[in-house]
Amino acid sequence: MDELNAAPAAAYRAPLAERLAIRWDRWRRWEFWPAWLFYLPIIAYIVWLGLRFRRPTAFTAANPAFESGGVVGESKADALGALMDGAPDLVAHFERLDLATPLAERIARAHAFTMAGDGYPIILKPNIGSRGRGVAVIRDEAALRDYLSAASGDVIVQRYIGGDEFGVFVWRDPQDDHAVVYSITQKCFPTVTGDGVHSLAELIAADARARLIAPLLWQRFATRLHETPPRGERFALVEIGAHCRGSLFLDASALATPALTAAVTRIFEAIPGFHFGRLDLRCPSQEALQAGQGLRILEVNGVTAEAAHIYHPGTPLLRGYRSMFRQWRIAFEIGAKNAARGAHVTGPFELLHLFRTDLKRGEAWQ
Repeated sequence: MDELNAAPAAAYRAPLAERLAIRWDRWRRWEFWPAWLFYLPIIAYIVWLGLRFRRPTAFTAANPAFESGGVVGESKADALGALMDGAPDLVAHFERLDLATPLAERIARAHAFTMAGDGYPIILKPNIGSRGRGVAVIRDEAALRDYLSAASGDVIVQRYIGGDEFGVFVWRDPQDDHAVVYSITQKCFPTVTGDGVHSLAELIAADARARLIAPLLWQRFATRLHETPPRGERFALVEIGAHCRGSLFLDASALATPALTAAVTRIFEAIPGFHFGRLDLRCPSQEALQAGQGLRILEVNGVTAEAAHIYHPGTPLLRGYRSMFRQWRIAFEIGAKNAARGAHVTGPFELLHLFRTDLKRGEAWQ
């Protein structure tokens, strides 16, 4: 499969009628609504939960292992490092490259890490970040150098893991240590297939899914939109498992099994203080996931991770809200229990400061 690599270029300008049609199609599907709009009822519910639990930010104690419970600003390397120590067979191996280290040394270490494994491709991503921000598949040393030269913070270099990608939302009650697999999302990566006649832009516009993320793709592949892919040639339009980066999310919750729950329990045991969040992982197949075999954790996400099965196309909006409301209620319940046992609760003003810091950090990674 030929990969289309992003390249900075002037924005593609589709015909007005096409742009309006795509905009209308996106507004008809709430999965593409702006985050601020979708989250308005959820924020109101969080405020109500804060009043009910008499602690507005009790949820920040849900994961004592993470900064603010994994609400914002947590280090990916901390959780992955704990897995490397306690369950190395369940994690995609990685190395952290600190920004304070001279650039030449960071490049040399990343290259050595790559050569010690299976070579390219590898994954580079910010140590602190969310929503796929700054994540890149690196296929050669030139791209590695370019990425690290432009990096504005600490970076993780990680083995590239093939297979199917899933987001498994889990929690464990701190009082009974019973692990729950709440949600499983299979992450799919849209492609188009050339016919030797139509341009890439036309293929995107004609594909039912790709057209919904067309504005993103027009920017990502601006230099290649006028090319005519050969007949039968497949192009990967998306390669990062984030909905905002164009991935298709499918509800795969029916794949939960006792064997998978047992593997999840090992992860909880390997990361003391982790009780609630989403495990982003890859494994060879759906069958391997059900058997709890061949799992490789890419990231461990905390409180503000979503049970992303709700973004399955066609999911009713109210069903999505019911899931999110339950998720946040559980976060408050676990946080309150941990707080009663002495876990730190991040105060509202401190949390606001962390969000502002993260916003600035995110702008630097654009």
